[in-house]
Amino acid sequence: MPPVAVVDIGSNSVRLFLWEGTNGDGPSGPRLTTVTGLRRGAAPDGRIARDALSRLNACVARYGEMMRARGVLQGVALGTSAIRDAPNSAAVARIIGVHLGLPLTIVSGTVEARLAYAGARLAVDDAGPAIVLDVGGGSTELVRGDANGPTGAVSLQIGAVRSTEAYLHADPPHPDELARLREDVDVALADAVAGIGGPAPLVGVAGTASTLAAIDLGIYDPRRVHGHVLTRTRVEEMLSWMSGLPIAERALIPGLEPARAPVIVAGTTILAVALAAVGADAMRVSERDLLDGAVLYADSLIGPIGALVPQVATRWDLP
Repeated sequence: MPPVAVVDIGSNSVRLFLWEGTNGDGPSGPRLTTVTGLRRGAAPDGRIARDALSRLNACVARYGEMMRARGVLQGVALGTSAIRDAPNSAAVARIIGVHLGLPLTIVSGTVEARLAYAGARLAVDDAGPAIVLDVGGGSTELVRGDANGPTGAVSLQIGAVRSTEAYLHADPPHPDELARLREDVDVALADAVAGIGGPAPLVGVAGTASTLAAIDLGIYDPRRVHGHVLTRTRVEEMLSWMSGLPIAERALIPGLEPARAPVIVAGTTILAVALAAVGADAMRVSERDLLDGAVLYADSLIGPIGALVPQVATRWDLP
């Protein structure tokens, strides 16, 4: 059978998962990530900038060629924080429709959190409680639950790109900028953790968590990143080190994709504060996330690829 395409159009990166089947570890198949910075330079009302749409267009055109070469007949394209906010989300829908033959499906922050939880839970061995942390480009999701599913979820309007643009203007960031960012994130996350049921072991998913694991390992190898444990002390050390470097020097750090260099300090700040907020000494990193969660809801999410698709964004909620 040809693979099924799951595409995640995020605020900082666009990811393609070619789902080939499911084994004992969960959904399997090749994955590709491209940093497009979709939210970079967005207007105050969330309107996506023309340059960002151009970068998205180039990325999705390439993904579409790959999908056609692999004979993909079914898929889903999910839009998250940057697209939820954008009054010009229809422009994104047109790009997705033209190149991928798929409608753009926008998910709410709560649904995004629950999909990430469903995927990340595949990396948790026991049935006990856990909090899944997803630091994205435009938003941060926390979901608390156990083996039976989520019991509480929250989506916050803080993210690596959004927070960089709002707080970190100097290069490298000024200590006062870092302090203001940390203070505001601390308040938001403390309230969020209390709201979803209190502390629990932390599982980190998505770009910031995977990148910090890769930096800690000195190389990005998904087999080693998955399950890697980052201590709170080590995260604080990396934050102190990277925040003192200009972007050009940060881009040379082994394990850090250069395109993530401008936003990694803000993302690491959010992650460090989250560790403190849940009272965790360490966090386990999972390469299983929203992409895998979408597969688990394949019956209601995934549809056929067509030559003519809706050129407007539609919104989907969990059944």
